[in-house]
Amino acid sequence: MKKIYIVITFLLSFTLSGCIDIFQHITKDGNGIDRNTIKVTVSKVVFAMANGMSGGGDIDYEKLFNESNTVDVQEYTQFNGSVKAVNDSLDAGYLVNMNIDYQDKTMADAINRSNISFIPKYKDKNIAIHIACIGGGAGSEGDDMSAAFLATGKYRLTVNKTCIAEIDRVTIKTRDGEKEITALDLYDNYLIEIPIPIIFMSDIDLLLYSK
Repeated sequence: MKKIYIVITFLLSFTLSGCIDIFQHITKDGNGIDRNTIKVTVSKVVFAMANGMSGGGDIDYEKLFNESNTVDVQEYTQFNGSVKAVNDSLDAGYLVNMNIDYQDKTMADAINRSNISFIPKYKDKNIAIHIACIGGGAGSEGDDMSAAFLATGKYRLTVNKTCIAEIDRVTIKTRDGEKEITALDLYDNYLIEIPIPIIFMSDIDLLLYSK
């Protein structure tokens, strides 16, 4: 089954030297519905440099990132998911918006019975977010080299305090174990950052523990 990180795999197929960023923001509206936004982009400057080194011509970003050719959000339609292209002077990629109603039994069952990437799961006021590996996994020289090329990219998550009022600690689970990472308090949001190579090498589970 295709997941939203197919976008990242698509970008990687064109350049492994580009800076790929994933930004996710989670908040709640006045009705208690989660607004889940995910943006996946690559720097046009670095993308163009890599294309030039490979002998490519001018890049038609509208065609390259055409939604109908590259993105399948079938998994996210059940969460009222929509996708649109990002194509400004600096970045190209995709923006996905979802409205997740955890009071909807059908929607809640779909979340609980699967590990769909970027979908928060709530338990005892804690939040768990699974992100499936976007690379081939650890163990090969090619994967290690690709991860090194992607070292400047980051997955950034901002969580509004309507979702988790006060974070006690944050941990990340990978195939290598579990370790604690930093959550930056930004008054009405928390910011959590993870280097892209970690997601390129392994599935991860991001765990936010409430006080």
